Amino acid sequence: MTQQANPLERAANYLHQQGAKSLEELEALMGQSSDDWEACLREVSEGQATFQPEPSEHIPTPVSGEGPKWCVKEVVGHYLVTERSLNNAVAGLAGVAPPPDPGPTVSEMGAQSADYEVLPLDVLREKLSAFFEETAGLIGALRSSENLGATFPHPVFGPLNMTEWLAFHGLHAMDHIQQIERIKTAGGYPKA
Repeated sequence: MTQQANPLERAANYLHQQGAKSLEELEALMGQSSDDWEACLREVSEGQATFQPEPSEHIPTPVSGEGPKWCVKEVVGHYLVTERSLNNAVAGLAGVAPPPDPGPTVSEMGAQSADYEVLPLDVLREKLSAFFEETAGLIGALRSSENLGATFPHPVFGPLNMTEWLAFHGLHAMDHIQQIERIKTAGGYPKA
């Protein structure tokens, strides 16, 4: 009888498998992640985006344990600030030009961005779209890099190479999109 891997082992295996794919396949993964974010947020109103689950509600958190009571805008802000910082780190280690307007460096899990969280949801949607365009540009630049095997550590998954870090964008998106879907089912979530 085989024993099932724990969620963190499954996530690490996913990163390694996805990171072994071609840059074209990773670019397609980014396109799918962008589409998933768009679908998740399509029907969310500004009022719904600022809804905070009650402290007594149990909204399971992402695998990492981040943001147990975050509203939708806080989840999106977290994703944007951490993933944009990640793009800058990947570009630096790979020896390619960083994306424009790099934003702050993030050094810990669960980082949030008050700058993003105060923006209207429509602006956050635009920023998500721009982030995935930025990432596609980074992937294009990585085609000329000889440093794709360089690694830097993730606090949970350990050392990841450049393509595994790109795959992390997709895993992190899945994690937080699921978190938003759970928020949508919480008691008191506004109808509109």
